Amino acid sequence: MCQNAKLTKMSLLCKIYNMKNLRKKASFLLLFLTYLVLSCVTEPKTGQNADQAAAETGRQTQDNAGGAFDPLSISEEVYAAAMADIQALIEDLNGIIRGRNYNAWLLHLSDSYLELINSPGFLGERTEELYRRDQIVAQNMGRDPRLVEKRVLRSSRDYFTNVVVPSRSNDRVDDIDFLSVNNVKAYTFDLRGQRLVLYNLAEIDGKWKIID
Repeated sequence: MCQNAKLTKMSLLCKIYNMKNLRKKASFLLLFLTYLVLSCVTEPKTGQNADQAAAETGRQTQDNAGGAFDPLSISEEVYAAAMADIQALIEDLNGIIRGRNYNAWLLHLSDSYLELINSPGFLGERTEELYRRDQIVAQNMGRDPRLVEKRVLRSSRDYFTNVVVPSRSNDRVDDIDFLSVNNVKAYTFDLRGQRLVLYNLAEIDGKWKIID
């Protein structure tokens, strides 16, 4: 009887011991699975996402390498050559404008500028400016500015005839600023020594043309 009781007690102890071992193994397995899940979440992305990240890094590096244009990068020789070319261009334009040669004037305009000066918005603004100027001239001459007839500009030819010819036939280039390697702003000095913008020019197909 006592012997049977001892066997039953040992069997119970074995079962308890086995259950404790199973709990430990289950806890270890749970910890291991948790580690695997966290590893998958925090792993660096590969494949397509990695390629996209590399491409983005490449673009940023290229942008940083490009940087902003530095006017000091223009050498004295390049500046002098551009200055001479632009002064010759303006002298040529002066003769064209004095001769009222509309077709020759067009050859010195960029396509974008020609499109701009033919736009209704541009022509409308120049019409109002011309009207105000004519009124001031009339008033200075003792005439009633209210009686001035408005000259409506409807095309680039109208703009050339009524605005460019009366005001741009004696331009002189005194200075230039490089805005980029092939974009230059030309200036003239007034009687007070202030710089006034003449033209914004771009080198297109080896020739300087007006873009503004």
